[in-house]
Amino acid sequence: MKKRNVEFFPKELHEKVSGEFAYLNEDFRGKKRLFFENAGGALRLNSVVEEYARISALPDSPERSHDIAKDIQKIIDDGKRDINRFINADSGAVATSLTASELMFEMIATAASESEPGNIVTTEIEHPSSYDACQFSAEKYGHEVRVAQADKSTGSVPLENITELIDENTRIISVILTSNITGAMHDMEKYSNQIREKSTDAFIIVDAVQGAPHAVIDIKKWSVDGMNIAPYKMFGNRGVGFAWMSDRLASLPHHRLIATEPTNWDLGSKTPAHYAAFSKVVDYICMIGEFYRKSDDRRELIVEGMNRIHKQEQAILERLLNGSENVIGINKIENVSVHFEKANGLNQDLILALTFDNIPNSEAVDHYGKENILVYARESSSHYSKRILEAVGLDSIVRVSPIHCHSEEDVDIFLEVTKRISEL
Repeated sequence: MKKRNVEFFPKELHEKVSGEFAYLNEDFRGKKRLFFENAGGALRLNSVVEEYARISALPDSPERSHDIAKDIQKIIDDGKRDINRFINADSGAVATSLTASELMFEMIATAASESEPGNIVTTEIEHPSSYDACQFSAEKYGHEVRVAQADKSTGSVPLENITELIDENTRIISVILTSNITGAMHDMEKYSNQIREKSTDAFIIVDAVQGAPHAVIDIKKWSVDGMNIAPYKMFGNRGVGFAWMSDRLASLPHHRLIATEPTNWDLGSKTPAHYAAFSKVVDYICMIGEFYRKSDDRRELIVEGMNRIHKQEQAILERLLNGSENVIGINKIENVSVHFEKANGLNQDLILALTFDNIPNSEAVDHYGKENILVYARESSSHYSKRILEAVGLDSIVRVSPIHCHSEEDVDIFLEVTKRISEL
């Protein structure tokens, strides 16, 4: 395969970036390891952990009039602004919940319950939180479910496979931004705008959980009504999910305190530390952006930072596939196959779906573990994986998912171990 023109972070920036993460090179017991499992677990920033602990310790309620209460309310307001900056939204509503999956169920169920019986269009590679939400809501509120087929070579869903299912009775279209199994990335600006041409009234709801840490999100360019993200996937905390909703979706009847605004989706007291932690994530992205350009505009720095993260991850992907002068890449290692990437190129997230010819994939994962490399076997025996794997014609894969803070040396260690496993 022809090598692509890719660009690693300069050494100065990489040293800065790698120093920001907790347990990057060793686990909490002090054991050295490579954490190449960021599509499942996720590395998180030291600043996030520290800020969350600091704000969580405050006993004060933000819904009071004294000075500390006002400071806490400002943290919440700043956090919401940072969420909107990150996705480039200046309208609509932000909702929080314990998980992004809960928010997906809430958005789809709300849209389905307030729509006349019709059909809901989803895809074969949707995460269970969105696919199952479509199935559940269809059964409860009298809709038909239509499922767009995936392309087995790319692991994505061609746009025409979605649009051909849309008609005047389509109420909801659920489309994933990036698959956490195949790594395929959908061009949501193109997809949503063409979907909107087929249906001006249907609610378009996007699962952006896997895509958010790896590329720019721009709600102003997307014709969508709902989208969820999970901070833990993007260097932040577990225990919270965020969703953005258009005013049209947010104002539909839903669980809320009656005295609040019709677009309010917050029930009970907010958790200020979650907002403070997300602002630290945005600070980090802006730090990367500032390395390349000077700006007082936080959104501009977010865009620059996310574009640089994407370029760094494409450089890591290139080295994984084609190796270097010192070590051969996976494309040249016998008994190992790489799925989807060849067809996707730069539209591939930093996820490698590997299969081994010489040993079962689950056994390969165990061998990686013995070499202190953490990867994961996605298998059809799992309800999280079965439908998606079957859609792309596979029974199991070894999923390899590093992120931008990993180094060229990390990649070479992984490749050396992969070659040894291929020779067992």
